[in-house]
Formats: sequence, C-alpha cells, structure tokens
Amino acid sequence: MLKKIYIIIVGILMTVAMQAQLSNDDFIEIQSGSFSMGNTSYSREQPVRTLAISTFYLSKKVITNSQYATFINEYGNSTVKDGKYAGQKMFVSDSWGIVEENGQWKAASGYENYPAIHITWYGANEFCKYYGGRLPTEAEWEYAAKGGKNQISYTYSGSNTATTVAWYYDNSSHINHAVGLKVANTTRLYDMSGNVYQWCSDWYSLYSDLVNADNSNPRGPDSGIAKVMRGGYRSLGSADLHLTHRESMSPDESTNFVGFRMVKDNLTAINTPSESEVSVFPNPAKEFLKINSDSELRSVNIYNSEGKLIFSSNENISEIPLKKINSGIYFVCLETEIKTTIRKIVIDK
Repeated sequence: MLKKIYIIIVGILMTVAMQAQLSNDDFIEIQSGSFSMGNTSYSREQPVRTLAISTFYLSKKVITNSQYATFINEYGNSTVKDGKYAGQKMFVSDSWGIVEENGQWKAASGYENYPAIHITWYGANEFCKYYGGRLPTEAEWEYAAKGGKNQISYTYSGSNTATTVAWYYDNSSHINHAVGLKVANTTRLYDMSGNVYQWCSDWYSLYSDLVNADNSNPRGPDSGIAKVMRGGYRSLGSADLHLTHRESMSPDESTNFVGFRMVKDNLTAINTPSESEVSVFPNPAKEFLKINSDSELRSVNIYNSEGKLIFSSNENISEIPLKKINSGIYFVCLETEIKTTIRKIVIDK
C-alpha cells in the first residue's frame, strides 16, 4: 500500500514540475571548498589538481524537455538571437525531445520529464542565460558530483553501486529515462552519473595543458574546438561511468544522449518554505541513518519495497542503527505536527 501511495505522490510532484520553470527550490547550494580534481587511473584525467571552488547553486536535476520547450516558446527563436553566438542553432526536434505542434513547441508525448536532448551547447548556454544563470564549469561539476565540501570517495556520484544512482548499460535498455528516478548523491543532486551526458561551460583540453592555470574557480581554456561533457550516459559500461570520466563534442552538435544542468551564482529571492524541512541521510546508507527535521518528529516508520513495516518509532529520534536491516530499497515515512514526509532510501552494506 505504501509503495502505491509513494508512486502516486511522485507522479503528482513530477506533473507539477512539468508546468513550471526553475524556481529557487530547484537549486542546491554547493558550498565553497577545495577538492582534488581528476583521477590517476586514467590518462585523460591526469594530472590530479587541488582546486578551490566558491559557493554556487546547481539545479537538482537535468533540464527537461518540458522546460526547454517552454523556453523556446518564450524565446521565440530556434537560433541564438544576439551576442557573440548570434545565429547558432540551439536544438533539433526529436521524438524523444521536443516537437512542433500547431506552431508551438512542446515535449514529445510521454517524454515531458525526460532530459532535454538534441540541444547544442549554444542552446544550453542560451537557456541558462535567459533564466539568469549559466552552465557549470567542469571543475564545479566534478566538485558537486563528488559531494562538494563534504566529499565521500564513491566510484559513481553518490554510490559505489552504479545501479543505485545511474541509468547505464546494465539497466537502461539503451533508452533515456525520466529525471530524478534514481537515488540522489550526497549533495541531493540527481542523475550526476548516467542517463545523459551534461554540457559544461569549458572548452575541452588535456589536464596536462592546465597545470599552470588558476587553481581557484578555473574556467578552462579561452578557446577550443569542442566543449566538455560530464556524467556519462545510458549506454556506458560501469567502468567508463566513473564520476571523473570526461568527454567532449563540438558546441554546434547535438545528440539524444546529451543534456545539461543550470548554475546560478546566487539566488536573489530565497523562498521561505511554508512547511518544515525534513532530510534523511546518508543515502545510500550503511551502518546508520540520520534524520534532520525542523519540527519535532511524532513517528518514524521504515517500509521495505513490498510495503512491509520493518522499523517503527514514536520518538523524536535523530539516528537509526541499520545493523538488523538488510541491503535494499526502503521508504522512510516521517510524521511531524505539520506534515508527513516520505523519503526513498537505499541501504547498501
């Protein structure tokens, strides 16, 4: 029963998300810090550099077909209208992407909440500019994928198990999937591994060519012939899906396996939540599960994927030991005096 209720709730939330463009609630604050960028195991990801990153705000999810279609209808053009990229093609119609109907652009039926695809780098860049943002730098993207200032050394973004956080060769059936269906990483970002590659702002170059570059908020070389893409995509094997994997493509090209996210340097009007916030972490969890709630908890119940109750507490607890709970997918139901919240978690021992 709980599983059915959860599916209904997710469906309602996804439908609402399709009807609006990005709000402040759609961004995650990635706090400033430093990290080691790169990977000594792969030649294209060497040498490893220590970089400092300032605070920025990254969209929780990849931009969707519905959001991009709304943008194109508002923008009123299929090519960049002005600036140094004026005249560049922004997108190509696709049966998995956006299509034209009666003189208006819309998401292809059934693909509303899927990643916006067949978007050129120019088209992704213009979307972000139009809504007061920008594309992430490659360094920002990797910093966020690794967990920001509170990094955990995972193979993929948020887990050592690809299936938990990613659509890839073993589970995607070589098709794109709706955004936000896998478990988020430790910074609450979805689909940072797999499903579709994501455009970054940087021109592509070898890391060895950047060893003398600025190590504070680097933005890549001043020019090039291809733009960086990060995150992997639906048909990569688990070895190539590692979170430091990088690829590139000409900015005027587009495919059905490349999308993008959006960055804002600041949020000018922070929304004040009308309800208390409840967070459950880490996710995936191993030895314990922590709960952070703005309001006092009245009850905490954990159900397995079949809806069977496996843990129950009527106390205002902040930590649950997981020694007696097996690996798998679970639903945590948390009740405060204000609301009931359901969180999907993975226990990965």
